[in-house]
Amino acid sequence: AEYMGYMKREIGIALMLLCCLCSCILIEDEEDTDWKCVSQNVINEKINERMDKLEAKLKAKQPKIFFGEASNWEKYGGNILVIHVDFSKYGFKKTPEILTRLHGWSGTWQTTGVTSIYADTPKGFDVYINLLFTQGPAVEFAMQHGWVLKYVLISRDNQQPYHYLSLIHI
Repeated sequence: AEYMGYMKREIGIALMLLCCLCSCILIEDEEDTDWKCVSQNVINEKINERMDKLEAKLKAKQPKIFFGEASNWEKYGGNILVIHVDFSKYGFKKTPEILTRLHGWSGTWQTTGVTSIYADTPKGFDVYINLLFTQGPAVEFAMQHGWVLKYVLISRDNQQPYHYLSLIHI
C-alpha cells in the first residue's frame, strides 16, 4: 500500500513535468479520480459546460414577470363592477404576486377596490371596483372613459414569497 502511494506520487510528478513541456494542464478526472494531462481547449469546454449548468440553475430561480390588461367589465350590482382576469395561458404552478392599476381617460379617481384581488389562483383573479360618485350604468361609464385594468404577474414558482416587493407605480 505504501509502495502504491509512492508510485502514484511519482507518476503525478512525471505528469506535471510532461504537462509543462507540452503546454497542457493537469486535472483530476471526475470519473476515476486519476490525474490526466489535458489541453487548454478541453479545460475551456469543461468550464463552459459548468457555467452553462450554473446559468440554467440561476435562470430557473429568477422570477418571471408578465404584464397584461383587461377590460371585460361586468356589472356586479349597483355601482360595482367586476372583472375576471384569466391568465391560464402562462402556466403558473403557484398563484403569482398580482399588482393591479386602473387606467383610463377620466373618472378613475372615483373608484375604490382596484388593488384588492379576489379569488386569486394560478389561473386568474377577480377585482371588484366600486364607483363612488357615478350616476348611471357602471359598465357603460367604464367603457365611455376607456377604463382598462392593467396588471403585473410575478411568478413565485421556485421562489420564496416576495414580502419585500413594493412597487409604487406600474
